[in-house]
Amino acid sequence: MTTAFLIFVLSGPLSPAAPLDDALNALMGGKVDATVNMLKDNTDAPSLVVLARAYVGQSLFVGSMTAKKKLYELSEAAARRAVTADPRNAEAKTELAYALGLRLQGAGIVEATRTGLEVKRLFDDAVKLDPNTARAWVGLGTWNVQALSLGSLVRFATGASEADMRQDHRKAIQLQPNEVFFRLSYADSLLLLAKNDNRRAADLKQEARSILQAALNLTPQTYWQRYDQDAVRQRLKSLGGS
Repeated sequence: MTTAFLIFVLSGPLSPAAPLDDALNALMGGKVDATVNMLKDNTDAPSLVVLARAYVGQSLFVGSMTAKKKLYELSEAAARRAVTADPRNAEAKTELAYALGLRLQGAGIVEATRTGLEVKRLFDDAVKLDPNTARAWVGLGTWNVQALSLGSLVRFATGASEADMRQDHRKAIQLQPNEVFFRLSYADSLLLLAKNDNRRAADLKQEARSILQAALNLTPQTYWQRYDQDAVRQRLKSLGGS
C-alpha cells in the first residue's frame, strides 16, 4: 500500500451524530491527536468509525514502520468494534475493509488474495447496506485494480476486472463529485493498469492526466483535500503535466 492509500482512508465525508462534531472537525482539520483523545473511550459505532480513521491519520506523522503498524492495528481494532456495535453500519464495514487493506503491505500473494477477498466482501456489504457509501465504491475500484496487478491467477480467483474498476470509481465520483481523492484514486488505478500494459500505457496515462487535472480544479475544503491536491500535483508533474 502507498501513502496515497492512507490518505484515501481519511478522505471523504462522514455522517456522525451531533456530539461527534468537534472530533470530526478536528479530524478534517488534520488534528488527528485531538480526535483520538476525544474518542478513544467511546463505544458507539459512529465514534469508532471516526476513531479508526484518526489512527490512520496519526500513522502519517510517525517515522518508523513499527509505530505505523501499531496504529494500523489500533485502527483495525476500532473498526472491528464499530462493526460489532452496529453490524448494519455501512461506514463501519468500510473502515474495517480499509484497515485490513493496510495489513497487506508487504504481504505475499497467498495472504494478499485471502485478505483481499475479505476486503471485497466488506466493501460489497457496505454498498448493499447503503448504496450511497461513496468511499466503499472507491474501495471496490481500488481493490479491482490491485487484484489485477497481482496477475492472471489472482484475477481468475477473485473475479477482478477493469470494467468493474471503472464503474466503481465513476460511481464514487458521481456520488461525491467534489472529493479530490476520489479522482486521484481513479487516476492511480489507471496508472497501475498502464504500468502493467505497455500497449495501452500511453492512452491510460493520458486518461489519468485528464482526471488529475479535474481533481486539481476542485476547491479543497479540508486539510486532507489540500493534502490530496498536493499529491495530484506530484502525479501531474511525473506525467509531464502542469
